Amino acid sequence: MERAGWRLRRALFGRVLATDEELEERLPKWKALATFSSDNLSSVAYATELIMVSLLSAGAAAFWLVMPISGLIVAIFLVIVISYRQTIRAYPGGGGSYIVAKDNLGQGAGLIAGAALLTDYVLTVSVSVAAGVAAILSAFPELDTLRVPLSVVAILFVMAINLRGIRESGTVFAIPTYVFLATTLGVIAIGVGRTFVGDAPHVTVVPAVVPVESLGLLLLMRAFADGCSAITGVEAVSNGVPAFRPPEWRNARTTLTVMGILVATMFLGLSYLAGVVGATPAANGETVISQIGRSIYGTGPIYYLFQLATTGVLILAANTSFADFPRLSSILARDGFMPSRFAFRGERLAFSAGIVVLAIVAIVVLVAFGGKVEALIPLYAIGVFTSITLSQAGMVRHWRRDRGEGWRTSALINGLGAVATGIVTVIFAVAKFALGAWLIVLVIPTLVVAMLGIHRLYGQRREESGVAPSTIIGPPRRHQRVVVPVPDITRDVVNALKFARTMSDDVSAVHVTDDVDAGAGLRARFQRQLPGIKFVIVESPYRQLVRPLVRYLEDAAGRAGDDVIVVLLPEYVARHWWERFLYNENARRIRAALLGRPNVLVAEVPYRRDV
Repeated sequence: MERAGWRLRRALFGRVLATDEELEERLPKWKALATFSSDNLSSVAYATELIMVSLLSAGAAAFWLVMPISGLIVAIFLVIVISYRQTIRAYPGGGGSYIVAKDNLGQGAGLIAGAALLTDYVLTVSVSVAAGVAAILSAFPELDTLRVPLSVVAILFVMAINLRGIRESGTVFAIPTYVFLATTLGVIAIGVGRTFVGDAPHVTVVPAVVPVESLGLLLLMRAFADGCSAITGVEAVSNGVPAFRPPEWRNARTTLTVMGILVATMFLGLSYLAGVVGATPAANGETVISQIGRSIYGTGPIYYLFQLATTGVLILAANTSFADFPRLSSILARDGFMPSRFAFRGERLAFSAGIVVLAIVAIVVLVAFGGKVEALIPLYAIGVFTSITLSQAGMVRHWRRDRGEGWRTSALINGLGAVATGIVTVIFAVAKFALGAWLIVLVIPTLVVAMLGIHRLYGQRREESGVAPSTIIGPPRRHQRVVVPVPDITRDVVNALKFARTMSDDVSAVHVTDDVDAGAGLRARFQRQLPGIKFVIVESPYRQLVRPLVRYLEDAAGRAGDDVIVVLLPEYVARHWWERFLYNENARRIRAALLGRPNVLVAEVPYRRDV
């Protein structure tokens, strides 16, 4: 059974990787683009539609604002891309928002940036997968009842691929990413070309019904905030610099530049074509990008390839979070702000704990909001803009302190990025607060408080268990007392007594009983079969086990003074998982009662029967 389980595990997750194979697992630029840019690249599939959903409240006549809003968003996006190129240059070992903010603005700012990013990574998975499922439902609307189950399966699939390691995830995710790029750029090229020659494509759909609202400042802010979802994920390349092949920082900067050009081109192209073809948020749920593709590719095989690629890249956009959430969690864990298990890599050199936790939390969020993109969007992106703002402000401080060659230009670039994303953050908070952003405004401080609490507990533990460098630990003394609780003469008890004899010449077997005659019989048998070991009977008239044993040990510890009493608990190891519920309950109760008592050490001595 154990061998079969090992084979299944290897088939699912691949062979175990040694630490010195880490360099081979790093990504070339073409795989890194798919791994770290899928979130940013895929956001163009729904960013234009989100702008239109907000503007639709003022009527379709307001759609002329889609291009100006998209142009403003792209301008801010390019400023951020250039700013992060500066960050990669300054932090060639990986310049995530947490590290940059902590180094330059202090630990508090770093934790806010870290909490904001962790929140955004969870929502990125939920939103991307929900949008991907919505894309496939546009082509196959009869599957709408399976929206949530399909979303959950998609998250589990991405989790499983990431548990196999970053190189394999990059290979798997590269295919839909590049098919999406090819088909989307093809849509834009053909659509723009036909428009210029006077054969503009067109599509007819029934518009969705939304509450009527006048075209005011708040509506424009909401449309702008929704469209800024196209900027999310831009920080992922900077966070993941260590995952690139050498020279890491140079390859990361190249990948970031290519990503910026592609996103800007596709976002503006799709926003332009949405107006040309007459696309609109549809009553039947068909996405705007599906309408654009259908108007240009028709309803033939290429259209379905386009939709499948869009679905694939949207679902796999979650991979950006699966690449960065575990890495950020490991850094926070090494600094003592998250549980230490997040800092350790699994057998495939992936941060397995972070990957699994991200998948579980994202599934909970997605199910809670019914797998609907429009329900999740109000929560989305405010975290990432908060972290980007802190990161860029930290970079300004870095350049002012460093004052190397060209520091003024670098500080100006990062300063513009900080101002731009700071304004976007405020717009998000105002425009989306009543629609659900209040929840994120509450979650981020809660996470910061939790991380500070974890850090304090780790600090207390170090103080309580630390050993001063000046302390000299002497060799063990053979006369220290060792006590073995004995219910009967069994092989696990004999095993523990043999071990006790290797530790000390003063070994006592202690038997707690409510039947004095039965205890005397066991003593006679014990002295015959195990001569030389002191046998002590502790009477328990109230049929208790733990309290009489504890009282006996307290008396013994009082007589021993500063000497340590070692209690060895025999433990029978069951061969089958279902047997574990049948054994060792008493040992667990004794251990729980004795742990932490002064001058008493508790250890378990396991025994497993022959196969």
